[in-house]
Amino acid sequence: MPLMMKSMITLLSFIFPDFFVKKAYQQLTHPKFYPYRAHEKDILEAALVTDYTFKKGNIKMYKWSGGPKKILVIHGWEGRVTHFSMLIQHLIKAGYTVYGFDAPSHGLSDKVETSLFDFIDLVGEMIARVQPAIAISHSFGAVATTYSLAQNSHLQLDKYVLITCPDKFLERIEAVAHDFGLSKGIVDKLIIKIEQDYNLDVGRLNVSEFVKEVKVRKAYILHDQDDRQLPLSQAMHVHENWSNSALEIVRGTGHFKILQDEGVIAKILNFSAS
Repeated sequence: MPLMMKSMITLLSFIFPDFFVKKAYQQLTHPKFYPYRAHEKDILEAALVTDYTFKKGNIKMYKWSGGPKKILVIHGWEGRVTHFSMLIQHLIKAGYTVYGFDAPSHGLSDKVETSLFDFIDLVGEMIARVQPAIAISHSFGAVATTYSLAQNSHLQLDKYVLITCPDKFLERIEAVAHDFGLSKGIVDKLIIKIEQDYNLDVGRLNVSEFVKEVKVRKAYILHDQDDRQLPLSQAMHVHENWSNSALEIVRGTGHFKILQDEGVIAKILNFSAS
């Protein structure tokens, strides 16, 4: 967003605070949709696709058969399962059966009003339903997965790969506010609304705290040192609080290209087979 427009929004948010709180809240409940690329369409055609009823609508579940060991891939906010297309191809060749889904209002799932907390609930249901030995998440998928595991003691994983790892949920809210150019007062009002709607303390929604409670035998965090969406410091803080995790710092991939990087995929395959 141009600097002049951000400055104008900052000014207007002081004059019309309720309007801008509503707009920011909509940004957190209506994920953007981006067109599919050719390689994504190819992996979709190879999948067994089923509908799964979840809260306000149906979500799409996907399965790629490759072998007896099950892996669940968990995309990030405003992502979709096909963002893992190259990784899925390699996992199938390596003998894994891969499961995935498009969260509510993501990918090919029904377009409904949703939230980051619906996403979290869905991940818990998917882990319980699929019962994978291994889970692989990208970006916000790590928040949803670690929270679900921490809140549901019956859920467990043998191995868990986190491709880019956020820490504080509060930073996601602040990022949305920054995109809009909203004032601190608006951010404070937005946090109050979220906490009232979902009866929770936003300040306690931190991956670095969730991982202390999860049942995961081995965890592997991959994060690019120059990730512009999520600073490396967040992944480092999570790793420091997770005794059985390993942190791999990669270079030259960024936040999204890391999913398609052959070197990163090779590292994930090695970890999964170890």
